[in-house]
Amino acid sequence: MKKFFTIVLFGFIFTFQLSAQIQPPEFLCVRGDTLFWNLPNNNCGPFNSYEVWGSQNPAGPFSLLSSVTNPAQDFYFFANPGGELWYFYLLSNYDCPGQTALPSDTLDNRPPDISPIQSVSVIDGNVLVTWEPSLSPEVFGYIVYRETPVGVVPIDTVFSGNTYQDINGAPDMQQESYFVKALDQCGNTSIFDLKHSTIFLEGTLNPCRQSIELSWNLYQNWPNGIGEQQIWASVNGSAPALAETISGSAPAFEFKNLNDGDTYCVFVQAVEAGTGVVSRSNEICLTAEIVQAVKDFFIKNVTVNPNNEVEITWGWNSNAEIKEVQILSSNQNSNYQPINSQVPQLPLPAEANYLDSSAQPDAGSVFYKIQTLDDCDSLALSTYGSTIFLSGESLPGNVNQLSWTPLTLQNATVSNYEIYKIIGGSASSIGTVSNTTTTFEDGFDPTNLAEAQACYYILAKSNLTTPDGSQLTILSRSNTACIEQDVRILVPNAFAPEGFNQRFRPLIVLGDLASYEMRIFDRYGQEVFISKTPEDGWNGKKGVKNLPQGVYVYQIRITQTSGKQTEKRGTVLLIR
Repeated sequence: MKKFFTIVLFGFIFTFQLSAQIQPPEFLCVRGDTLFWNLPNNNCGPFNSYEVWGSQNPAGPFSLLSSVTNPAQDFYFFANPGGELWYFYLLSNYDCPGQTALPSDTLDNRPPDISPIQSVSVIDGNVLVTWEPSLSPEVFGYIVYRETPVGVVPIDTVFSGNTYQDINGAPDMQQESYFVKALDQCGNTSIFDLKHSTIFLEGTLNPCRQSIELSWNLYQNWPNGIGEQQIWASVNGSAPALAETISGSAPAFEFKNLNDGDTYCVFVQAVEAGTGVVSRSNEICLTAEIVQAVKDFFIKNVTVNPNNEVEITWGWNSNAEIKEVQILSSNQNSNYQPINSQVPQLPLPAEANYLDSSAQPDAGSVFYKIQTLDDCDSLALSTYGSTIFLSGESLPGNVNQLSWTPLTLQNATVSNYEIYKIIGGSASSIGTVSNTTTTFEDGFDPTNLAEAQACYYILAKSNLTTPDGSQLTILSRSNTACIEQDVRILVPNAFAPEGFNQRFRPLIVLGDLASYEMRIFDRYGQEVFISKTPEDGWNGKKGVKNLPQGVYVYQIRITQTSGKQTEKRGTVLLIR
């Protein structure tokens, strides 16, 4: 809320000692439409009133809005339904002949002026926030806010000075952002000014270039912008020294010429153009060391588990110092794309694996490679391997024909393929073929409902030559492929409820049903019966009433578990 120091002249200019003046109420603030003040101490004569003067122009003229005749009253309500801007000052009216009534400060009904942040800086792991005092003299404190994951929240109120040290922030782990609001004694606050955030510095050691690659966010919202940025560093605990001065627009810097085994602590300091105000980042410390490259890098196996998830296994040297592992995938052994990225734990295991739950090995072969990025930013690629893709179809003559893609595993030679059949959840081997054969025919019994849907998988046995020349025996499983036989619906053409065949219902041969529905209609198209299970047949009635002999229309709809739908319509003769 702004104050205007106005001198009110009553025709003449008088000079008095403080004791010859009538002191005004101490005008504190305006909250909403209410003026608040502290009572004055005047002993020169009897009290008459407190006068409230107002104008919509800070230069006047001011009009007497009210006279408060209660000497203990310290507020006044001014109706302002339009919310217009007004300026006010107060006078004490005492019966003190020859003494001048001094006016109070002039306040308006707006919030206090903002208190712009000068800088936020990281000092010894804490954040030092510095701001300019508000131009509104009625301000008696400042509220400091920090941006958090749940929003902008107040963290403290400062009643003395214009700096604050935040010991609860985490500037070493993330960028911290702050706001400051000016506060008057009515609880009015200024609006938020621009946000100021700490410089969050990150660094990556590059042992191949003997450097630390630094990156940070540029300091924002200085009125004059960044004039320059300084790189400060200390070695093995020495005092920080200025290492380099760079432009104000650079968000990165390579700190070079490291010595192996030395520990370097670095921070960035931004300097505002024209003012010299600085903001210091967090400090990072790194020890220079040499990186071990990846060697003996190979895909050991690619296999599909019973849940149709792909498990990739690979080997490498366990002392390799890498910072990222990427799983690459392709459908055609070309144009590989990353599907997963990991930061490995060191030291590496001699054998590592990854389970690809997003793959679709039942839609085609899936190829895989592993790629690593070490601390020298060097890429390394493993050998490749792919899944075996199995498919099948039902042929005339009660035969399921299987076909599959050969196992593709670099540096491996297939010995044979073994075919497994799953019936009722139990798998058993039904044959073995040579490494050049990729088809198989399996006959089935059409009267055995358990074979209405048979599932198969292939198990390839191969010999893999590792980078050190040793041999490994590898078993690689294909996807699981299920072949569902087409349902067959056999329907009688007549039935006699009082005779031998008393209920009309179809015979379902093969097929694993997800849903079933049979509807019966009379010759007028009226529905007389509906069934939801094949076992529930029609007894020639509509409800409890026997229907007359005649021809009726049936409609049978079946959905198999595969989603395939079959519908059959026809007529049946009801015999009485």
